[in-house]
Amino acid sequence: MATACSEEDPATPPSNQAPPVPILDSQGRPTELTCPGDPGCEVASGPLRVGVAAVPITPEVIETYTDLDNNGYFDEAKEPFDDKNGNGKMDGAWLAGFGIGRAATGVHDDAWARALTFTQGELSVALVSLDLIGLFHERVVKIRERAKERGLDFDHIMVATTHVHETKDTMGMWGPAPLVSGIDEGYMSFLTEKVVDALEEAKKKERIASMKIARGEAPQLVNDTRQPIVIDQGIYTLQFLDEGLQPFATMVTWGNHPEALGSSNTLLTSDFPHYLRGTLEARFPGSTAVYFNGCLGGLTTTIGIVGCPDAEGKDTCPQGTFERAEYVGRGAGDAAIAAIEAPTAQLIPSPTLAVRRRVFLASATNSGLALLVSAGVLPRQLYHVDGTPATPEELKGLTFKDLTSPDAPFRITSEVNAIEIGPVVIATAPGELYAELWLAREDGASYAETPPEGDFAGETNLPPMSGLFPSTASMKLIINNANDALGYIIPKPQWDTKKPYAYGKTGNPQYGEENSVGHDMAPTLFSAYQRLYGE
Repeated sequence: MATACSEEDPATPPSNQAPPVPILDSQGRPTELTCPGDPGCEVASGPLRVGVAAVPITPEVIETYTDLDNNGYFDEAKEPFDDKNGNGKMDGAWLAGFGIGRAATGVHDDAWARALTFTQGELSVALVSLDLIGLFHERVVKIRERAKERGLDFDHIMVATTHVHETKDTMGMWGPAPLVSGIDEGYMSFLTEKVVDALEEAKKKERIASMKIARGEAPQLVNDTRQPIVIDQGIYTLQFLDEGLQPFATMVTWGNHPEALGSSNTLLTSDFPHYLRGTLEARFPGSTAVYFNGCLGGLTTTIGIVGCPDAEGKDTCPQGTFERAEYVGRGAGDAAIAAIEAPTAQLIPSPTLAVRRRVFLASATNSGLALLVSAGVLPRQLYHVDGTPATPEELKGLTFKDLTSPDAPFRITSEVNAIEIGPVVIATAPGELYAELWLAREDGASYAETPPEGDFAGETNLPPMSGLFPSTASMKLIINNANDALGYIIPKPQWDTKKPYAYGKTGNPQYGEENSVGHDMAPTLFSAYQRLYGE
């Protein structure tokens, strides 16, 4: 029987709770936060309460076309389409990833907003995973503001995307034609409401929880297509148990691009995370699975693995098939299950909760992305070097130099987080971090290299970024595309756009730089991580 909350109920905040730290400061940028300690979250005491929810965010496919050449791209001049609104143009659900002009023709499986919420004393934190290519920081802030408008009392909400290449464009880069945004504002509003629905549902379902943690591997399921070959093989699993020690939520973090379906697929799908989550939920009935992506740079991908190997080791489910996505997802799910059920899995009866948020400004030295910002395709707010927002009048006539030169007057803003749940530290990266920036060798040295042909071969590589987080943690994991989507974050000495190209690439450079904010992103991120713990 349900009972009313009493003063002793740990879910009831103290009556003398201080006003919380505001979401934004006077310049429109997120505030910096340290909890417990800051106003509104001074104390994190009592049992940890955990909630979980899953809400579909699948877009509606209204207008479709006939893909006559079966290449996955809409050719307006040659291919018929269903012009339901009679405006003479294809109003498609434009798929993000690979190239422009990919329109969905149907739905294979749902995309999801999956939320985990944590409350301990005065501190409340949420982790959200979305089956999307990416979300810019400005949209994450809107989600936080909307949650507050709904009356949800969160000190911090972290929003990450799985970086799937088969759902609707939410960044603007994959519209019907060059310099035409693929963003549908109606869908973006729908998405915001559904995310807050998931947060609200998870918050209502919070219960006292203990936690199990484990690390597994499935190296046969992930490949690195850029030298040096460095992969974070960890499949990190956090499972939350009710007071009867029954699992009700399982969180998995693993670094691998959800692009098993390839560029020719035209069905909306969450790719291998669909099968990974289904595998976990089948093994733990009544539980909800939440998937986050780890280190994605390099790039780590399903491309190049041997899918569904036969007796002779040959690939029987090639890239571009749902069989490939299922093979990868089920394999990763099985590895997570094996690890969390092994005797070596660690049980934490009374986990503690803490969170830190730091904000930073970054230079955008990528001229291609600067063009998209100046054309209004990428919806980013720009800031002066001192952190004050640029006005629309100041941005008129914006040039490449205004964004990309070393003394550029404008910056973009983003953030990093550290979320501590018991002995686990979860770092966030606002893009796709190269694993060699995060991992440490046995002697503590970096895996990053300094190829003599690199554009910045004279630069010194940074120490491993994982070393900036508490050494007392028994598990350190990093969630990519968290609170932003700034593309590849590349070790500066490995930055390679000019001849002679590194690693023997004589004709063309390796892939990555064209989808990165710029060569200074890694040092900027390192400095932001240093400030998380006051260094």
